[in-house]
Amino acid sequence: MKKALSLISLVVGSVMISSAQTINIGTTASVGQVNGGPILQLLALAQTIVSRLVPFAVGVAVIAFFWYLIKFIMQGGESGEQKSVSLKGMGYSILAIFVMVSIWGIIGALGGMLGVGQGGSVPIPGVPVPTN
Repeated sequence: MKKALSLISLVVGSVMISSAQTINIGTTASVGQVNGGPILQLLALAQTIVSRLVPFAVGVAVIAFFWYLIKFIMQGGESGEQKSVSLKGMGYSILAIFVMVSIWGIIGALGGMLGVGQGGSVPIPGVPVPTN
């Protein structure tokens, strides 16, 4: 279990580092000129990290399901305890997949109802300047 947790933390850490490198914090001139530039950069970094971690988490849950399925097939006939542990693991991984995909779908449906699309940029509010 400790090896699995250390592997997961290593992968999550590498995803976070690659996310920070792809955003190039502080090099965009247009973001630096806007009030709240660092906050917008932090929000962009958080969005990048979350958008990369969601498919990763679903993938981990699918791998866990197949891991417990293989354990159930290979060792399930030997003892009732191993069989129940494998069944519980499969149930929890299916539950995790269901919850993650449901939240993903609910947020997508709410975004569609409210007219908020995925991606793009947030319009920056400002004071209208009169033109002659």
